[in-house]
Amino acid sequence: MGPVLHFCSVETGQLQALLQLLEDPDPFVQNHIEQELLKAGPSAIPLLEAQWLQTADPHLQRRIEELLEKIQLEIVGQALYTWRKDPEQPLLPALLYIAQLRYPSLETHRYTQAFQRLVHTAWLQTSAQNDLLEKFSSLNQHLFHQERFRPELTRPYQSRYYFLNEVLDTRRGNLFSLHVIYYLIARELDLAVSLIAIGNRYLVRYYDGNLHFYIDAWQQGAFLLPDQLQEILRRVHLSDNLAHYPPLSPPYIVLRVIEHLVQAYDEEQDPPKKALFEALRERIAISF
Repeated sequence: MGPVLHFCSVETGQLQALLQLLEDPDPFVQNHIEQELLKAGPSAIPLLEAQWLQTADPHLQRRIEELLEKIQLEIVGQALYTWRKDPEQPLLPALLYIAQLRYPSLETHRYTQAFQRLVHTAWLQTSAQNDLLEKFSSLNQHLFHQERFRPELTRPYQSRYYFLNEVLDTRRGNLFSLHVIYYLIARELDLAVSLIAIGNRYLVRYYDGNLHFYIDAWQQGAFLLPDQLQEILRRVHLSDNLAHYPPLSPPYIVLRVIEHLVQAYDEEQDPPKKALFEALRERIAISF
């Protein structure tokens, strides 16, 4: 990650004066404006958004959008840097930070509350179960039938389905995001789960030192025993040594979702968004 820029207080009048110079063609002036706005950070965003609404010039609008993206990149990069420094931090905030890069006005507290509600209702469904498999079956019933989470079959690799807020809103996800949601909720229920990757496919793994099995959230929480998974792996000509598919750490899950987004925006032929998430990937790769 590059050097951390500390946001500082900048007078509103000074920011407004800088915005009046946005149409100045001098590169030195433009660079000065950008640096000052980056220093101001979040306080510059409402002024830039207001300026965008007041102009009909598409070139100026695009310049304002670029500045907003750079400020948001700085905000999200710093948030992820701080998150990474604390190994006890849960994964959920990091996923919402990533979503904020695409949705700057995202109300993260709203989605934190929605997730906590899911965890609470899942706990109500599973807490009475003493048998572990019955507990997971109750969790599956709750998530895939009562809450109606399901695979997005039409465009599963569309960029929107990698964002946690979109999955919570639409109740649809892809191979990555459905397993992430399942993993996050199961962890909150104190179940000994981890997320594993097999190529671009994912599974939730349960292992408590004795019992060992896998859960396929794409198939509504279907259970797979280790020998069943090994048979599938042999059938598709992949290594059946399950040690080759270790649990993904939270920082690596963060890097994975960013990589998936870069690929998705490439397929959607959206160069600005692809470049934005490439910049985020480069910014955090060293510290992660």
